[in-house]
Amino acid sequence: MERTFSLCLILCLFVASGPAKTANADSAFDFYYLILMWPGAYCSDSEYGCCVPKYGYPSEDFFVQSFMTFDSSENKAVVRCNSDKPFDINKLDSIENNINHYWSNIKCPRTDGTNTWKSAWNSYGVCSGLKELDYFKAALQLRKNADILSALSEQGIKPDYQLYSTEFIKWAVSQKLGVTPGVQCRDGPFGKQQLYQIYLCVDKDANGFVECPVLPSLHCPAQVLFHPFHTWMLNATSSAASSNIVMPTETLLA
Repeated sequence: MERTFSLCLILCLFVASGPAKTANADSAFDFYYLILMWPGAYCSDSEYGCCVPKYGYPSEDFFVQSFMTFDSSENKAVVRCNSDKPFDINKLDSIENNINHYWSNIKCPRTDGTNTWKSAWNSYGVCSGLKELDYFKAALQLRKNADILSALSEQGIKPDYQLYSTEFIKWAVSQKLGVTPGVQCRDGPFGKQQLYQIYLCVDKDANGFVECPVLPSLHCPAQVLFHPFHTWMLNATSSAASSNIVMPTETLLA
């Protein structure tokens, strides 16, 4: 069954114990989860592969997948706050290129990203107390500050089909950011699990990273594969039926 970004967002709400917390717009939350996704893992494990979005070309880097408000005292995401601030795509015009590059939706069939950003705003942005533009700018700036790909590369961890220690991946990120991330994996080639998501915790002012007060139940074995990602892996057609392109791993396994 195809795994989509929207499904992942739903699952993220339930990885912590207990149901999500629905609250007023001024409800307190303790921190954000900044969840960064490695697109190589999505492409290699999606039934339909991955597609070029309708607008903008994604970067060969970690994407923002979610910027989630969280209440650590109740161990629940704070979502769907009562708000009179409906999502307005026009408010993101000034960051159009940045959001298309780094908060992209590469699912097939192709999308324009609007539903992804609308879901993020309606689920968490309205609970943040930030203006719409500021919410998205904060997440994108934090993604840039984290620079996970460089943090890993500095320690010799590269997307090259090699196996790397999960603890070494955590250590590499902590050397750059001063905090320990959560690491989530998903099925990969050669019967291995592969690096999929990095969880970072951010203070409630959305200014910087903090040690996570709590992490959801994340699953990774002791060693994980780091799958390459290149934009040529993205199918440029709009048809899901024709988007199941041959990945390098399929060639290697043949």
